[in-house]
Amino acid sequence: MNLPSQDIKEQLALIAEKPREGLSVVRPVSQVTLKLRPAKGHDRFTGSIKHILKWMNRRAGRNLPGAAWRGQSFELTDIGAQRTAAIALPEHQFWAARLDDADKTVPLRTWVTEIGVGMDANGDTLFGARLICVSRGADEPFQRTVPGFVRAIMGDGPTEIDGVPLTRDISLISTASEVDQLVTLLENPHRQADVLVFALPDGSSNPSEAAASANAVHNATLGAAHVYVLAGPASFLLTDRVGRELSVFRKAVRTYRPGFRAWVDEPSKHPLALPDRIASWSETAPGEFEQWLVNQSLSNAAHAPGREERLPSFNTVRQLAAQLERERLRKAGGTDAELIRLFEQDNDQLRKDLQEQKGQYDGLLLTADAEREAAIQEANSAKAQALERLHRIRLLEKRLAESVAPQPTPIPDALDEFETWCKEHLAGSVEIANRAYQGVRKSEFHDPQFIYRALLLLRDQYVPMRVEGTPERRRSYEEALHALQLEDSATGEGVKYAADLYSVQYGGGRRPLDRHLKGSDSRDRRYGFRLYFFWDDESQIVVVGWLPSHLDNRAS
Repeated sequence: MNLPSQDIKEQLALIAEKPREGLSVVRPVSQVTLKLRPAKGHDRFTGSIKHILKWMNRRAGRNLPGAAWRGQSFELTDIGAQRTAAIALPEHQFWAARLDDADKTVPLRTWVTEIGVGMDANGDTLFGARLICVSRGADEPFQRTVPGFVRAIMGDGPTEIDGVPLTRDISLISTASEVDQLVTLLENPHRQADVLVFALPDGSSNPSEAAASANAVHNATLGAAHVYVLAGPASFLLTDRVGRELSVFRKAVRTYRPGFRAWVDEPSKHPLALPDRIASWSETAPGEFEQWLVNQSLSNAAHAPGREERLPSFNTVRQLAAQLERERLRKAGGTDAELIRLFEQDNDQLRKDLQEQKGQYDGLLLTADAEREAAIQEANSAKAQALERLHRIRLLEKRLAESVAPQPTPIPDALDEFETWCKEHLAGSVEIANRAYQGVRKSEFHDPQFIYRALLLLRDQYVPMRVEGTPERRRSYEEALHALQLEDSATGEGVKYAADLYSVQYGGGRRPLDRHLKGSDSRDRRYGFRLYFFWDDESQIVVVGWLPSHLDNRAS
């Protein structure tokens, strides 16, 4: 049974009821991890700590102790103070801090900020900040932000994220070399942050003509995401490098998630917002799309894999500090009584830390489980609606074909507009994977029209045969194959021994290209023909993963 969207919203609201059972709702809000380059006249390590201490001093509820300003470890325990502490590890050139800031308007909500500052072997300062929302009462919605001191730290000198310099002004991509640099960033396997690209209209280089304010998004995500404006002419260059399906143009906005692979990834992995959708996002608040985009990117940064390795939690650093203190005391010849007392103190603190970590872990699980369950229900509902619409469309197409003489599909003489032709004439029956577009783009095949005819064979003969399954449809398909001198057969050894090559990303996972249409066996790329595909029974469409050349296998 498909649940209406209202039921999904109600289920999400149940998260707010769980704290009454003794659990907190824990939501990671944002995380930044930056490299601070040396700057003349600035000690980036010490200067960053001073910026953080000034920020903490304004929120702690009491003045920080003298040890704090000397860069030493401290914990604020005064009556009326908020939980505020720092750990200094001079021998490791590392400093960590934490502040629990009670929300001023929402009861039982606390904003936990964890911070780390360290030095690497090259003399660069490594800086990270994590913001977490902990709700013990109602789980009210909030706008994600980056702590204010991050901007002050970046102002002291050159700052990098993913090896790319951060600038206060947004970058305009307009030249071929700038597009190449953008693609290099997109395909960087170590990239941690989202890349948000705001495309301008054709022929425009004026950032104010974007569908939304790139500057507003840039300012709100500074340190957590890359934001670029793409000039109209440069969008064609980007399309040449990553393919039309993964490009962005004509006032659309695309989010490129980490792990991007041109010509391989599904477009849905890197969300695209079209200008019409942006314009109609909200009639009452034009900036709501920008807020949504900020929330998405900061959420992605906060949930990114490896976030704990890049910024250890404050409790982890405190446990390391306690271990180092025990080692120092042992090397200094401390007495058994001193060591026992230190162990007891560490055990008491460890129990508190473990209890807190368990509560936070349970809260994260609670939140993730509820969101996952709601997302699954919403996805199932959307999938059912899509299948129902597809069935209705095919029924209408069939009735229309029976009542009106069908118009022949144009077959171009060249492959220049191949992607556009596929979208116009194959939609709903045959889906072309990005890698297949790449194959056609690099094709040396001597007869472009043959490629189009093979795809129309799938649309007009193969899909009806799979959907209806009648002997007549089977015969019609076999006759069409014979007419084009093609053979439909299992792919064979390639799927087994070259799985990455003989598969594509589809529907959230890798799917093998288990069938192919075989034409000429010539190894000359001008004459040999193969079309590799699979049938998706759930969506009832053909997915083409590669054409028109032969893919290698163990035999070849």
